[in-house]
Amino acid sequence: MYKKLFSLMAALFLLLSITPKVAAASSFKDVTTYKDEIEFLTSKGIIKGYDGGYFKPNDSIKRLQAVQMILREKGITNFSDAPNPGFIDVKLGVYGYGEIAKAVQLGIISGKTNSKGQKYFDSFAPLTRGQMAKIFTLAYNLKGSYPADFKDINKNSETYDYVSSLAANGITTGYTDGTFKPNVQLSRQHFSAFMARYLDDKFKPAKEMFTHFIDVGQGDSILVQTPNGKTILIDGGKRSAGGKVVAYLKKAGISSIDVLVATHPDADHIGGLISVLESLPVKKVLDSGKTHTTDTYYEYLSLIDSKNIAFEVPTTGQTLAIDSSVKVQVLNSGDQNASDNNDNSIILKVTYGGISFLLTGDTGIDIENKMISKFDLKSTILKAGHHGAKTSTSQAFVNAVKPEATILSYGKDNSYGHPVSEVVSRLKTAGSKLYSTAESGDIVVKTDGKVYTVFSTPWKGNEPVPTPTPTPKANVSITNVDEAKEIVTIKNNGSSDVNMTGWKLVSVEGNQTYNFPSGFVLKAGKTVTVTSGPNAVDNPPTYLKWTTANIWLNSGDPAELYNAEGGKVSEMR
Repeated sequence: MYKKLFSLMAALFLLLSITPKVAAASSFKDVTTYKDEIEFLTSKGIIKGYDGGYFKPNDSIKRLQAVQMILREKGITNFSDAPNPGFIDVKLGVYGYGEIAKAVQLGIISGKTNSKGQKYFDSFAPLTRGQMAKIFTLAYNLKGSYPADFKDINKNSETYDYVSSLAANGITTGYTDGTFKPNVQLSRQHFSAFMARYLDDKFKPAKEMFTHFIDVGQGDSILVQTPNGKTILIDGGKRSAGGKVVAYLKKAGISSIDVLVATHPDADHIGGLISVLESLPVKKVLDSGKTHTTDTYYEYLSLIDSKNIAFEVPTTGQTLAIDSSVKVQVLNSGDQNASDNNDNSIILKVTYGGISFLLTGDTGIDIENKMISKFDLKSTILKAGHHGAKTSTSQAFVNAVKPEATILSYGKDNSYGHPVSEVVSRLKTAGSKLYSTAESGDIVVKTDGKVYTVFSTPWKGNEPVPTPTPTPKANVSITNVDEAKEIVTIKNNGSSDVNMTGWKLVSVEGNQTYNFPSGFVLKAGKTVTVTSGPNAVDNPPTYLKWTTANIWLNSGDPAELYNAEGGKVSEMR
């Protein structure tokens, strides 16, 4: 009975698959989608229709049919030299034996294994999308890595690399919800579309732009890969995040940066850029022009200078010539009269077709209001200003931007309380979907200029919003600098002890820095003297030894004191 049924199925399969009569796709009564692709493959004899002028585009493609189509496309018709594939269900004389044996010989297929450890092929079983990705990738030796991870494919699965290569070559884009659906049966029309895309670029989807919001904790780092392959890196998080950013770029296949943007000189934005500048070629740097006095900022500038990298301070309203298919406009480039670094943030609006991204740095409400009066701020995706702080993302700004989605870049359980509840509520009320780097890690958005996909799960905003840790404002100042005696006296004028871990004392003229020892606490109302030179004294907590070398210039050498966040708290000139 089994042999008879198998013979009937094989005969029917033979009738449907290799009938010599070839119909043009335009004559298929049931083809409405992928007409051009199906006609293209039909004209080449790669696919054939059914009697009666039907193609049955929504039927699932069988495993043997996929093998036959690939071999036809490759022009392989001689199967006599292929050894027995060793499948228990594919014996010599069985329909499709030659094609299957040849496909195994070429390394295109490997079959399945049953509970007894026996190999079989299952010729007439439907081919899944995941199986197709493997067969197609092996058949055509596809290489490459896709810039985003499909939500339903585990990185450790066998399917991951095959689907990534398929997507990297423009053969699949997955679904708009960010999934690939590897276990779903593949239809005849979709297999036809995939093969047509491989054979002729005209069938490939529109080029895509990828925007990566890299999880750098309490900071910002954004990578834009334009449709024509240009790379823009905006900020790099803190210095400690530099390694993560470099690793992310290399994994994404980035070998150089076309434009590096330092939105403003705060350490949580430019710190990680030092590692990038050290590790990858950078063709151009865009800087707000706002100067700063931290060691991190000086090191950042020194690297740019030593590597002779083009350096530019853009102007507000300027359009950057990076990729002809993408408009990148500068909406704010830094007000040199503003004392707050945040208000000097470079703000970019990046537009590809009908999809736009507003990337706001740490800009505050005053700058937001200025932009509202000058520019069309309406954008599809908003990167919320200053990690969701209350100093940014005002109601008027949200009304002007009307974001469909908002990215909140911040560190989990940060002491600042970011994002604040009023900003979260404001965005949710406006109907914007929220995405959190603290919750989801790296977030990737792809767009073809018409639609976009966020490769992340929306954040509902119902997690407990971090409560700011109350920290007394340190009232610490330099009270005396004696260059000749090589001593600097610092006093805690406040009523609370101050932990000075991470604090720095800087000799401005010599550009030399003393780092306070970890765990050092300056008691309320007490003083500490930092000593240097041959007579330096080390007797904490009253005296701290810097070095036995002479540090201070007797002709005049300003001293500056910085807290652990890199903010200057005192100076004496």
